[in-house]
Order: sequence, then C-alpha cells, then structure tokens
Amino acid sequence: MNTVSDLVASLWCLDHPAGGTHSIAEWVLVGLAGCTVAYAFYKAVRHTFCPGETSREHVKWRILDDEGNPE
Repeated sequence: MNTVSDLVASLWCLDHPAGGTHSIAEWVLVGLAGCTVAYAFYKAVRHTFCPGETSREHVKWRILDDEGNPE
C-alpha cells in the first residue's frame, strides 16, 4: 500500500525527459505562469502608486486625516 507521500512523489516524477527536451505543453504552461506572475506584479505596483480612490469619504482618509476624531 502506498502512502500519500509515495503517491505525490510518483506523480511528481512521472515523465522526465532524458535528453532535456520539453514538450510544447510544458513550454505553454511555463509561459502562462510567467505571464500570470508578470501581470500580478504589474497590478501590485500600479495599485501601490495609483490606488484610484479619490473620494474624500473613502476609508483611507480616516487614517490619513490628522485632525479627525478617533472613533
């Protein structure tokens, strides 16, 4: 009987190419992962520098307002 760790190890090491060549599907998956990481990084930087909340009633102004009464 296989344990869970044996099953995960067998699935992880299922088919490794001996010559170092990879299939098109593997390259597509790596490309999609790279695009996802790049997009997430772009959105994180963009929303850090330009959050877009310009309304004075937004919750961030409670923190930034020095003259407001703490509630």
